[in-house]
Amino acid sequence: MNALPLDTDYPRQETIAQQINWQLAAASLEAVLADHSVRRSTRLADLIEQTTTLLEAARRNRLPQLASVLDRLIHAIEREQITPSEDFSRLIRLIRHIERIIQNSTILDINGNNPLALILSDTEPSETLRDALHRAGYATQTINPKTQPALQIRTLCEEASLMIFVTTQSESAQEIMAPVAPFETLIKSRTTLMIAANDSFASRAAAVKTGVTHFLTEPLDVSRLNTLLQSARMTDEENRPLRVLMVDDMATAGVYWGKHFQRHNIVYRFETSPEKAYRSAIEMEPDIILLDLYMPDIDGIDLARIFREHPRLQDVPILFMSTEENDRRRMEAKIQGGDDFLNKTIPIDDLLKMVRYRALRYRQSNAEKRSDSLTGLLNHNAIKDLIESELDRANRQNLTLTVALIDIDHFKKVNDTHGHQIGDNVIRKLSNLLNTRLRRYDGVGRYGGEEFLVALPNTDETTAAHLINRLRIQFGQTPFQVDGNNQMYCTFSAGIASFPQNLDLTSLIDEADRNLYLAKTNGRNRVVCDQFARTQPRTGETGILGR
Repeated sequence: MNALPLDTDYPRQETIAQQINWQLAAASLEAVLADHSVRRSTRLADLIEQTTTLLEAARRNRLPQLASVLDRLIHAIEREQITPSEDFSRLIRLIRHIERIIQNSTILDINGNNPLALILSDTEPSETLRDALHRAGYATQTINPKTQPALQIRTLCEEASLMIFVTTQSESAQEIMAPVAPFETLIKSRTTLMIAANDSFASRAAAVKTGVTHFLTEPLDVSRLNTLLQSARMTDEENRPLRVLMVDDMATAGVYWGKHFQRHNIVYRFETSPEKAYRSAIEMEPDIILLDLYMPDIDGIDLARIFREHPRLQDVPILFMSTEENDRRRMEAKIQGGDDFLNKTIPIDDLLKMVRYRALRYRQSNAEKRSDSLTGLLNHNAIKDLIESELDRANRQNLTLTVALIDIDHFKKVNDTHGHQIGDNVIRKLSNLLNTRLRRYDGVGRYGGEEFLVALPNTDETTAAHLINRLRIQFGQTPFQVDGNNQMYCTFSAGIASFPQNLDLTSLIDEADRNLYLAKTNGRNRVVCDQFARTQPRTGETGILGR
């Protein structure tokens, strides 16, 4: 069978430019409000419909800052429907902010899918940093904050998903960060990295004071950098709202707190039954649990211990909420599984700050544990956990799920002939190909050594085989620089397996592994799956081979 062409259909993301004329769409939003011939309620209904469509497109195309403002606009429209104002000034301000984002095409990558990493430095970033950002799926823009107008710096910071401050030998962290100091609140709402030429307490103190998330020094620890970049993608707040589970026997508490959480783009679930709360926690995998200390069926401390015994919940932050004033009782609650103790009279703004801080710290820590240091992809355990979760979802929603096990051909020979540095480069190149050519919600992990495991939700086996085959062709055409001007090329083999043909994680991976073995024994540089008739490619041809 001949190798399949590169243009085989696959339901992957298309660029914004192909989907929506954003400038026209933004103008249309303001035109809706300005049309006084239409009833107010009708205008608001039309506006929320258009905005919802744009929000879905922004999230689909990985534009978190644009999605954030569109989400704020939807909430503002909903408030306008409930409590009408004298004019639409707040809505108009938000729409014009959206227009500014779209018009600034040098900051917002309208023709691409990648989030923006803004590098603030008076020199060009190193190749190591640019390569790591590219592998992690970021578009990059470098500016010198000392020479840019304050308004432009602020706009750039608003559009960036990630900010990186880079200092040189001749400047301090204080100098590079001085122009952005007025935007401290904005900086603290983003993932930020400081890469300092000199490691000093003063530089670290300046970074912390301004709200920088992570501090690195030259020469860069590439493994740590990859891990931080990957975890930053995993903790993308705009595309993945925080998930909060609250457990309290008072239903009125759930209504009160839920109203506030939902206004702040937080996925909120409330349970009065401890048993239902336990099931909900396993199902939704919350970023934080708010737990009443005193409940009639079971003590809150005992329920926290039950949560802690489940592998998926053992590290999730638990905040006890009560009017308890006894210090010993509070201490016991913390010792038995709680991370903090909050009084139920806490102001909503303070609770939101605490929830956001604890939840994002948990996400960051969890993401770092789950990433592979060389590639920044999910590690062995994390990709298996993701497939397990996707299997549960596919089973509940009657969907398909396909996995691919990929192995670089003759990799030992690459290491033995050219050295481990070249071998690592080959691994990183393939990881980058997988990471950038697949959909955002596909799972990609380094399964071990030169093996990769890919999860393709809602994708049948035939479609998956065509996709992996296209990537096989592209990888095989990628040159790798070795000694001097010499180049080499590498290939990979892959085995495909699907659900519901294979019902659990073990059988899925075992079947993919058997098909990978057949790909290797039939000459390598090919993809094997069950959905094609048994066909042996002619000599010199490579492609999809059926069992």
